[in-house]
Amino acid sequence: MDVVFDAKNLKRLRKIVKSSIGLDLNNDDELYACAISVVRFTASKILRSRELLSKEDNNDRNTKK
Repeated sequence: MDVVFDAKNLKRLRKIVKSSIGLDLNNDDELYACAISVVRFTASKILRSRELLSKEDNNDRNTKK
């Protein structure tokens, strides 16, 4: 299985988390958990956005009938 998060991306994430919210993730397990949380959050936002767009499309179709 390919590595999901390589060292370069984890290092970049560590810097972003440190500069954005001041959280210093020294433990690799914490950093990996943070990366997974970011992916889950992003995926849920995308899915929620698609769901809302789908509902809008359905409402538009029903209104036109």
